[in-house]
Amino acid sequence: MNLSLDLINNITTDDVLKIGAAYGILQILAQDLGIKTGKKQRDLIQSMPVQIFLMYCGSYATTGDHKTAMIATVLYYVLKYIYSNGETSAVCFEDV
Repeated sequence: MNLSLDLINNITTDDVLKIGAAYGILQILAQDLGIKTGKKQRDLIQSMPVQIFLMYCGSYATTGDHKTAMIATVLYYVLKYIYSNGETSAVCFEDV
């Protein structure tokens, strides 16, 4: 059988979540290093479903627990959209 098909067939949900988390970290690292993002890549990453997925991936990679990852992800969006009344800031720590 083809090696690439074997790799795809053996990918678990855990693998997908870790890949998403790793991508999120790489995206931030690239930004910090000044590496430009593709326009279509930017549009995709800025879409709400992809953001939620990547935030969940990062939470899962940190906790290793689906329930905790879901709670942390929901907490982030509750604080952003409900607690902050949708008012956003360009950065988290403006005085730093």
